[in-house]
Amino acid sequence: MFSPPWLPLPPVLVIRMRRCLIVGNWKLNGDFALCEQFANIVYPINPSLDIVICPPAVLLQSLKEMIKHNSACLHIGAQEVSIETQGAFTGEISAKMLYEAGAQYGIIGHSERRQHFAETDQGVAKKMFNLLSAHISPIVCVGESKIERDNQETLSVIAAQLSPIKRMLQQHRVSCAKIVIGYEPLWAIGSDQPATPDLAQQIHRYIREYMVDLPDSEALRVIYGGSVTTDNSGLLLAMPDIDGALVGGASLNTDSFLGLLPSAL
Repeated sequence: MFSPPWLPLPPVLVIRMRRCLIVGNWKLNGDFALCEQFANIVYPINPSLDIVICPPAVLLQSLKEMIKHNSACLHIGAQEVSIETQGAFTGEISAKMLYEAGAQYGIIGHSERRQHFAETDQGVAKKMFNLLSAHISPIVCVGESKIERDNQETLSVIAAQLSPIKRMLQQHRVSCAKIVIGYEPLWAIGSDQPATPDLAQQIHRYIREYMVDLPDSEALRVIYGGSVTTDNSGLLLAMPDIDGALVGGASLNTDSFLGLLPSAL
């Protein structure tokens, strides 16, 4: 089992320098009724908290209109983007189209896309560039499978996934403040065995150290995804290098989603 040598700081010593980010990924779920439910929530106005809802692409513009009164605290994200920018690519949606539909964030490299749609590390980096060019903040997902974890390959897998991302940022001199890294261990997603706060903290610290020589690396937000619930979110968010959560199933219910939002930061 993977066991890095460092230990996380005790939660009582955490001084959060970066805004907490809670992202709800609806995946292939949701409808106009669910959009209305989330649009009508009274969200906490907290200058240290960003909240993002990522519905299916066909609901982006509708949700954008519905949340106008909540736009100070609630943002919209896309779940995917094309590697292409325009042309004869039936069914694809470009970064520019997503931006015009209201997307402010965009998830790329999600484990389900890598697993079921054969997305490559290089392709994810190209998608990141497309999102940045369209003024959308990429949420770049990385993470290892159970087999890779059992074989103690966690760090090498994450480094391989981050390598083209890092090169792209270096090449174009992009600030780390413009992107988010989401650590989502495949073995934890949709299971009853999420990463422990200590383990998640260790991987988050590794990611931060891997990106440390990039512009504004101290501003890089690294969030955790993998069976985040109201029972474990508080302990995860108390870790010094965990800046938020990427939430799946718990983001489909207004009560459970509100329960994930930190009351104080």
